[in-house]
Amino acid sequence: MEGMTGKEVLNLIDWLKKKGFNNDDIVECIEAVEGKKPENNTEDKE
Repeated sequence: MEGMTGKEVLNLIDWLKKKGFNNDDIVECIEAVEGKKPENNTEDKE
């Protein structure tokens, strides 16, 4: 899978802001999506 384009990242940021995410949450989200930050989500793990 290829990385996100700059335009896709900007669209994601705009969407997240409309949903009420603050800047720190947006950065965490993008880092998690790009695999730079491990997720603490254990919901999918069994």
